[in-house]
Amino acid sequence: MESVRTRSAGGIVIGDGGTVALVQSRNSHMWMFPKGHIDPGESDEDAARREIMEEAGLDNLELLDDLGEYERPRLAQDGTEAHDEMKVIKMFLFAAVPHATLNPSHEMQDAKWVSFRELADAIASVRDRAWLATVAPRVREAIQRD
Repeated sequence: MESVRTRSAGGIVIGDGGTVALVQSRNSHMWMFPKGHIDPGESDEDAARREIMEEAGLDNLELLDDLGEYERPRLAQDGTEAHDEMKVIKMFLFAAVPHATLNPSHEMQDAKWVSFRELADAIASVRDRAWLATVAPRVREAIQRD
């Protein structure tokens, strides 16, 4: 079976004290960065902002960096890779307004702020963790800037 290639966008959102926003899917109960499919005609950044608002309830984000893109298969409900869809994921680094409150949407089970130190352990996908390792110095630098 040949996999379909889709494009998604999302972000690492830094909150107070160097925390990072994660969301938990209702379907899989896995913790992940807020992200989702890009609508036709929508820019990558606009899609990332929309998805972060829809999934985590965060808006008025300050764009800090373009973190590039990476690829991975869609994740099945049990956390395994479903090779029917290959996702190309465009990610940005944002800062939330001070004292921002997470308000997950109906499609999310929960949302939480996680310390940068605990971030890699909290993320369910091995490929998402591997990608995080490649951008971690840039995220750490942005956290220390505040």
